Amino acid sequence: MPEKILCDYCGNETTNDSEFCIKCGSIFIDDVYCLNHSERYADGVCAICHQGYCKKCGLRVNSIFLCNEHSDYEIYEGMARIYGSIDDSQINFLKSSIEKEGFHPFIYNRKATPMHLGGSDHSLFRSAGDSRNVIINEIKLVVPCSEVLEAKQLINDLLSGGDIVFP
Repeated sequence: MPEKILCDYCGNETTNDSEFCIKCGSIFIDDVYCLNHSERYADGVCAICHQGYCKKCGLRVNSIFLCNEHSDYEIYEGMARIYGSIDDSQINFLKSSIEKEGFHPFIYNRKATPMHLGGSDHSLFRSAGDSRNVIINEIKLVVPCSEVLEAKQLINDLLSGGDIVFP
């Protein structure tokens, strides 16, 4: 039976037979090579696609190793944003739908208060093309990094169905 150990980089609990940390992408074994450059050792495993990459093909973003293709994801405490909307009903419907498929979604939402309106707040953004000074709060649907690709595909399938009626 595998023994529990802690990742030296992020402190995540894992087992001693793990090849890498699923939370931060640190590699625990030798001789892992970059997916794109077979002659180079991998510097980490992408927390989203679980492939090894060298420093040219990946980087650490907020202490999590991501490949260049996935480095633009918004990461919040080991969870990545897979969808955003200002429609609370839509977000709750999508959350419920992907939970039924075994995923572990979480809704991240910071409501604007009058205090936020006078200062900088990264959860607020101005609508593209909107000439008025309208501030919109995006409600973010996030899942653990290891679930991103499958959960995002499921959401894309749900949204492209066209016959979905949001409650």
